Amino acid sequence: MEWSTRPGRADQPFGSWADDLAAAFVRLEPRRIADEPFEGAISRAEAAPIQVSLVTATRHTVVRLASHISGSTDDLCFINLQIEGLGRTRQRDHEQTCAPGDLAVADTTEPFEIANCHNFKLFCFAVPRRLLPSGLLDRPRLNLSRTETGRALSKTLAGYAEICLADHRRSMASATFGAHVIELIAHAPEVLSDLSAERVHIPVLLSMMIDHIERHSGDSELGAAALAAKFRCSERYVHRLFAMTDRSVSEHVNDRRIAACARVLVDPKSAHKTIAEIAFAAGFRDISHFNRLFKRNHGLAPREFRRASSAR
Repeated sequence: MEWSTRPGRADQPFGSWADDLAAAFVRLEPRRIADEPFEGAISRAEAAPIQVSLVTATRHTVVRLASHISGSTDDLCFINLQIEGLGRTRQRDHEQTCAPGDLAVADTTEPFEIANCHNFKLFCFAVPRRLLPSGLLDRPRLNLSRTETGRALSKTLAGYAEICLADHRRSMASATFGAHVIELIAHAPEVLSDLSAERVHIPVLLSMMIDHIERHSGDSELGAAALAAKFRCSERYVHRLFAMTDRSVSEHVNDRRIAACARVLVDPKSAHKTIAEIAFAAGFRDISHFNRLFKRNHGLAPREFRRASSAR
């Protein structure tokens, strides 16, 4: 779903923005920071059990008042990931200032204020409170942009948000992403502590990369660089993740390609295809390299493997 506000009357600086916020999130009151025209837009996608939204707007403040809460049954936390601009979230005695890449927590069951003093863009993850650990509800400082590991987590969350918003019709995939997002958010405080990142979000990210390899092994460009671009991290970080499996990225990719070729070689319907055609379709670029890998995996050259399977 999408909402867009461009008010035209001076006495209504926010136009329908308050109603848009209520429809997309919960009842909030927008307040002016500067005497200037206002523009705002919201895109939202379901990723059960959460909602993922992208908010882009000119500078302003939103306030959650006690009067909003008294008539509300909402039991959500907003986890805001700053993408552009500088945001400040205040709730109880806690204040979080967010630069791009930082997270802030706002509990909708208590009053809060979120101020963006510059034009801004952020991802908002609306998560049921019961799914978050109590430590996160204590509103820790989540300045992920300050550390390499934190920046990697921030990029991963942004990547999930973009996928959910771009592919919101695929409900099963969105649900999987929603569960991963909750897990990553829940461990964000640990990422900024002395705990090793490998104990936190690496298994989730690694499993996503391995799944991507299984589904896209036929892409001849698939490798560490492609995974780094896909999942918004560095190539070095990709290699660190795969070191946990005791196998390199290329070994994972080649194993999937060899398996795909073996299935085609034993398929009578593919008897007309040449060895080179099968290898290139699976993502290999060098037929000699393919032949060596195939023989190492199966003990037979591709041609011998095909002949043996047809003789059975």
